[in-house]
Amino acid sequence: MSFPFAAAFAAFFVAASTPGTSVQAAPVVVQQEVPLIQVGELQALMKSKTPFMLLDVREADEYNQGHIQGAVLMPLSDLPADYRTITPGMTLVVYCRTGVRSATAVSFLRQHGYDKAVSLAGGYTAWTGTPQR
Repeated sequence: MSFPFAAAFAAFFVAASTPGTSVQAAPVVVQQEVPLIQVGELQALMKSKTPFMLLDVREADEYNQGHIQGAVLMPLSDLPADYRTITPGMTLVVYCRTGVRSATAVSFLRQHGYDKAVSLAGGYTAWTGTPQR
């Protein structure tokens, strides 16, 4: 299953800064379908002991209110500056609250060579079984 972003382009602005310079906004555009992983598939992956990275792209306050055990926090706004810290070739499961930010992150990561990045369908709300507002 994939998240169809091909027909509906989504753009967001991320802050990219270099020490000694001011923060500048850079557009990131999602223009492809994003592969999804379902909650049950993630649970099976976790039980399998297969190495993977679980990436939470929500903001720190959201992460601190609750997150999936083992998740690494890398807010979407920090992704363009920090993605190179992720091991290339590693399977990445990316999530946010409902799946929109994670789909954007996966698109960005795939554009930068992280071909094993997938978005958790429904995000943290699906993981916890919390109804979406």
